[in-house]
Amino acid sequence: MISYSLILPKTLEPRRAEFEGYIIKALENVRAFAAKYGWSSLVHESFFDKVMIFDVKNEFDRTLLELCKMDPGMVLPESYCGALEERNLIAVSPEYYAKVYPQGVEPDSYIKLLTHEICHRLHVRILNGDEEAMGPVWFFEGFAIFAADQFTQSKIKLTQEDIYFIIGESRRGNYEQYSHVFKYFVNKIPLKVLVANAKREDLNDWLKNHV
Repeated sequence: MISYSLILPKTLEPRRAEFEGYIIKALENVRAFAAKYGWSSLVHESFFDKVMIFDVKNEFDRTLLELCKMDPGMVLPESYCGALEERNLIAVSPEYYAKVYPQGVEPDSYIKLLTHEICHRLHVRILNGDEEAMGPVWFFEGFAIFAADQFTQSKIKLTQEDIYFIIGESRRGNYEQYSHVFKYFVNKIPLKVLVANAKREDLNDWLKNHV
């Protein structure tokens, strides 16, 4: 039995059962994804001890920066709405998430947000704890987006030239585009092979030679 403490602000306390349901469904999603790809043994141990939901973004930011031991004065993007650090799963409220990230709104989008954050930790377990092997930002975010089945209603279209440009960018970019790019490669190369090769210094050339 996985146990954790759920911490809610007073404004969200009347919705405790609702949030517990979101967490249960997110964990079910993670288990189903892991089972599909032969990683079930990696989800037996819990991923978090505490879940904290915030109705004030500044408090979410402050908590995240504290957990990551980063400069408390750092300004985080408005759309940065979830994380799993030091066995603490933290997220803003569903209403705030939908407001600041409308392109991510779809059926079960809040559950998918939680699933996404947990799947980053699954990714690390797949790599035996080696976070450096998760690959570039487009890859490890793409993995979590793919695992959480986000952007299922996306209408964007990218050419191969667009895709190669995106994987060549080192700066954090558009998650909807990452979804498209990751699916492009996973439809041509098995997921486990992609994950095992993400740490390559010549990853982009390797990908181009295998599609």
